[in-house]
Amino acid sequence: MPSDDHVFRLIRSMSPAEKRHFKLYTSRHLLAGHSKLHALFDAIGSMSRYDEVALRHRFAGDASMKRLPIAKRRLYEAVLESLDAFHAGSSVDDRLRRMLHQTEILFGKALYADASKLLRSARALAGTHQRPAMLLQAAEWERRIMERSNYAGISDAQLAERARRVAAVADEWKEADALWSLKGDSFRLLFHSGQNPGRRELERMRSLENHPLLANGAALHGAYARFLHHHVRSALAFARNDLHTCEDQLKCCARIVEGEGDRLSDSAALLLGVMGNLAHVRMRAGRHQEALDDFRKFRQLPLMMKQAPNPDLEMKLFVMGFSLELSVLSAQGEFAKAMARAEGLEAGLERHGRQVSTVRRAELMLQTAYACFGAGHPGQALRWCNRLLSEGGIEAFTEVHALGRMLNLAVLVELGRTDHLAYVVRNTRRQLQRKGQPFAMESLLLGHALDLVKDAGGKAKGDSWRLLHADLAAHFAKGPEAALLDQVDFLLWAQAGAEGRTMEELARERWQARLKGQRLPKPKQAA
Repeated sequence: MPSDDHVFRLIRSMSPAEKRHFKLYTSRHLLAGHSKLHALFDAIGSMSRYDEVALRHRFAGDASMKRLPIAKRRLYEAVLESLDAFHAGSSVDDRLRRMLHQTEILFGKALYADASKLLRSARALAGTHQRPAMLLQAAEWERRIMERSNYAGISDAQLAERARRVAAVADEWKEADALWSLKGDSFRLLFHSGQNPGRRELERMRSLENHPLLANGAALHGAYARFLHHHVRSALAFARNDLHTCEDQLKCCARIVEGEGDRLSDSAALLLGVMGNLAHVRMRAGRHQEALDDFRKFRQLPLMMKQAPNPDLEMKLFVMGFSLELSVLSAQGEFAKAMARAEGLEAGLERHGRQVSTVRRAELMLQTAYACFGAGHPGQALRWCNRLLSEGGIEAFTEVHALGRMLNLAVLVELGRTDHLAYVVRNTRRQLQRKGQPFAMESLLLGHALDLVKDAGGKAKGDSWRLLHADLAAHFAKGPEAALLDQVDFLLWAQAGAEGRTMEELARERWQARLKGQRLPKPKQAA
């Protein structure tokens, strides 16, 4: 069995209250054999890492444990049943599922009037909270209740009204599902190509933007559809670096969640995502005080929730919270403070494991590597760069992968590893020639690195820094790649080299100047 065994994962995810309930639940409902399940439950729950050899050794003398896979399957099913009972009625969706199941039970007992009465209550609850999928399931039971009496007492008007109502619900569901598909397409493009999409990606984005459901003033029928409408438009605007439009669309998302949260599944997670995105967008737009205010609001949101965050929400809080904190500290020039958070990041990645997607893990690693780099610790930065570039499947996410390569190159320059640097430059250029080059900035950095390899030091090296800074400044002034500097500021690095100063000094000066609305001083030459 692998170390991430499914029974082990489930038990480790349980809260102390859920574990206590499991013992009580199985004691009441599994009269025979519950003590064996408890022993197996405790044995697996006490492990810090799943070890099947140790488990078999522990129960070697127990005849009932000779077929361990069967015992584990029974345990897994019992834990799920216990969790289902523990969380009964914890959400609108759960209450609706139970009401529909109870309708099925009453129908099976031929208690049609009672089933019909309960079904009306379920339909009213689903309508109030805009749950079209549940309304369609209720419509199926409504149909079966009508059929069982051969339509006795059912008028033409009732049938027509039901048909109209069900068609409207089906249209609402299809509308939301179509918008979700648009979200999938747009976010997949954004995650894979970032804010510097190629020609093919730009054409696809334009095609998505022209969809009728994303048009200004599109007539949409539910809160979720309206949320998705603005959510998708915000993502497409962000992908083309239109931060003003992105922010406007995110504010629309926030108003919908705050005003119609009871009509949205998982509204807490939606609001966290919106507030986190708003902070990032305002940070990138240079409105730092607003971004800081958003960051503080984001940190307070979990305290305002009616219920404690579940593991899924805890994972999202970890990812968004760490990303925001590292962004704010790096923008302030507090690279050392950001670097100090690396231990917490390690613990979070270990705790949440592969619940965190590849691209989100890579983004956090990139931010941490940049913090170490800015703090003047290239050795630590190299370690994080190597982890990022070793992530399975990272090549599919063009932007974060390219930034990882570029930062790795800059780190090798700082470390003075000329032999390794020469190899990396040659290898990277071969790869780019074979696969195509998405970022012109990478060529500029590769050219600069080669100059450093040829020239071991002296005045020519200072000239190289000034030339790199001038070339990067000219490049970013006319191209769309300037958005990349919000993640890793290579222009700041080049300026630090040209002036003989640290990145921390320059970043702090820039932060203070932007807060005061001052113009930044022109870069100086090193003495």
